[in-house]
Amino acid sequence: MNTEIMEQLYQEIATQVGRIIPEEWDKFLLYSEVDEDREASFFYYYPKGSDTPIYNIDIEDMDGVDEDIVTEEMKKLRKALRSLWNEFIVNKQEPWTSINFIMDASGEFELNYGYADLEENGYSYYERMLIWEYENLGLFPEDDPINAQLIENHIKRATAND
Repeated sequence: MNTEIMEQLYQEIATQVGRIIPEEWDKFLLYSEVDEDREASFFYYYPKGSDTPIYNIDIEDMDGVDEDIVTEEMKKLRKALRSLWNEFIVNKQEPWTSINFIMDASGEFELNYGYADLEENGYSYYERMLIWEYENLGLFPEDDPINAQLIENHIKRATAND
């Protein structure tokens, strides 16, 4: 696999996230799913000195943020993630189905590719997003009994499989 192209794509993804975040930050956590027909991505970031993550959708509601610019930058981010996915195919590698991209403000990053059939457990994208938020950010939907039950069932299922 052409590592130079991969490194350029990692840099492009990180740069795009940085363009979207409207303030100094300590860390971001990005999740994306890509296949032949679609791509879906979101991220959370921790503002500098804060331990409360901000969801990328909430950026549009911040003072001084232009929603159209955020939307355009998110399109560029999804395009970069699609390019990364395509790079696997070009190099005759198994394409990933999901990616976790975690980066801190110093530029240190961690990538985790997933290859599982995303529909295997019967979870929708929204449900997978809730599970990811719980597993990666510790966010539990206490105010939503249906989503809380989803997480509790996921924990039971994961515990039974260990």
